This record gives sequence, C-alpha cells and structure tokens, in this order.
Amino acid sequence: MAISVNCATKVVTVPQADLTYVSAGLYELSVENLRLWLKDWEDSEVGMAMPDTHRRNAPVTLSGTTYAQTLEIINGYTITLEPTATPWTARVVGGNHNVADVKTVNHVSLLIGNSAGLIVGGGGGGASAAEVWAYSSRTLTGNVPANIKQVNDVTITGTGVAGSDPWRPA
Repeated sequence: MAISVNCATKVVTVPQADLTYVSAGLYELSVENLRLWLKDWEDSEVGMAMPDTHRRNAPVTLSGTTYAQTLEIINGYTITLEPTATPWTARVVGGNHNVADVKTVNHVSLLIGNSAGLIVGGGGGGASAAEVWAYSSRTLTGNVPANIKQVNDVTITGTGVAGSDPWRPA
C-alpha cells in the first residue's frame, strides 16, 4: 500500500502504480482495494486520531440477487489520482462509490462504473421520471439506439397513419 493521506488537507493520494494495468493509459481502481487501503491507514497511529475516511455498505443478497457494496468517502476527504507525465484513465470497479464527487480535478480521467438499482425518491418510494432522467443524463453519452420497425421481435406493418390500420400487428 502506497496511498498517502495529508491530514491537514484531508487529501488521499492514490498512485497509478497501485492500480491494475489494463491497457495503454487505462488502469483499474478496485473499490475493495481502496477501502482496505483506507482502513489500513485508519488503523495506523496517525490515522486513528483522524476522522473516518469512508463509510461502507457490504454486498447484500435480496431474493437471490446480490447487490454490490457501496463505498462513500466522507468527512471532507478528497481523492487525488496521482498525475503522471502522460494523461491516463482510472476505471473504478467492484462496487458503487462517490469517488467522482470527491476526486481532485487533474489530468487523470475517471470512469465511474456505478450501477443504479432502485433509486429512492419520488412519490412511491421509487424515483420520479425526472430523477431517473437526471441520473441517466449524467451517465449516458450519445443516443440510445431503438429499432422502431420491430416491437418484441414482431415486424410492424402498419403505417402509423390514422384510419389505415396504423399499428398492426404490434
């Protein structure tokens, strides 16, 4: 573990060398590794005197589906992915997290990789359409492809014009 924490500024610096090399300019940061590195620092003589760096929710299985862990950086800590002479990208894997919210802006790009299940909010406990769209618009880039000539693998033969069987056979 070579991460460092500046106690005065609450900046957690993660060196590129600690990440998993994927391909030229792309590295993976495991949520679990980050959590363990932070926990090791919190258990150190210096770290014990400081506020916690993170909050974690372990993976949970509900009705046969296992939902990923979550890692939240808290108490004003920020994450700096150590810049190098060449710009690079870190892909965060293995759980949902708020790293993008607390990352220091520099020449290192970040691929978030969070997966939203049920989003809390809206009237009935789920998210409203506006909340889902607001979340999706932050994660989607470009258009979502749709084949309007087929619905449920059935070819649409109607014309879409009123009075001429517009929607047959959908």
